[in-house]
Amino acid sequence: MKVHVIIFIALSLFMISCSEGPLGNMLRVSTDPSISVPSVISFEIEEQIKISWNEDPGADEYILYKAPDQAVLVYEMLYRGTSLSVVDSNAVGGNRYLYTLGKIRGAKLFGPSDTVLGIGSMVINDDLEGNNTKGQASKLDLRYDANIYYYKSYSGSELKDVDWYYVIVPPRKQANIIVTYDQTGGIGLYFYLEGHVVISITSGDSLSVTNNTDKERSCYFQISPNTSTFISDPAAGGGNLIDYNIFLHSIITP
Repeated sequence: MKVHVIIFIALSLFMISCSEGPLGNMLRVSTDPSISVPSVISFEIEEQIKISWNEDPGADEYILYKAPDQAVLVYEMLYRGTSLSVVDSNAVGGNRYLYTLGKIRGAKLFGPSDTVLGIGSMVINDDLEGNNTKGQASKLDLRYDANIYYYKSYSGSELKDVDWYYVIVPPRKQANIIVTYDQTGGIGLYFYLEGHVVISITSGDSLSVTNNTDKERSCYFQISPNTSTFISDPAAGGGNLIDYNIFLHSIITP
């Protein structure tokens, strides 16, 4: 943890009670808590961020700290207790926050963990969200409105969204896919078709997916952010969310 990071752990330690009885000590596991980062979910509910973590048998309680992402981090205690999740309902749209998890055993605090980035936003995930991996790819047979984002903290923590799709292409045919988005900030999106190189997406251009076999194929591709256009000053962090429209324009004989 960097020197310039300020964490109000002293207050947390002062509040930790060591008044466990003999029976409580006997029932506890002998292993100290492990240090693990929490899971952070942004863009699920407007201006809310959900933070969760796994149960640790060695921990009596959990302490979650929060800090606005800035050059000098000042953490405050957001939660202390035995629950395994908490919703930060004070996540202002457009702001970045860092979260770190500590664990209490008796009178001792373990951690805190490395930080995880969360984003407050007035925009929520598109209806297809969950398609971040090939195994959860969305079938492209209609016109969809979607969004994609990339954010980075001062310390380098990243939050990145990618969208996977697949299109069913008949034998010896070519599917033409069109992606449109506001391109005023430059080339913001990339297209990756499995087995090919990554290319930049110019809004409105046709992207070709060709099936050269004699059998129908499900062809998988990814839409990802061009991170260099999402952040104006990498040293200070930042980020953006882009709305885009994607649809299967035609299937032709190439």
